[in-house]
Amino acid sequence: MADNFLEKKRESYEAKKAEWLRKKKHLPPSARTLHKPDDEAL
Repeated sequence: MADNFLEKKRESYEAKKAEWLRKKKHLPPSARTLHKPDDEAL
């Protein structure tokens, strides 16, 4: 029973991750990064 539960959770996780990655790839490069590291500030 526990194996079935874990398998279903894993499948759900993989499906959500795939959907998230698919949506992420369609964003323009500037929207992908939340913030850029400030190398000049160092």
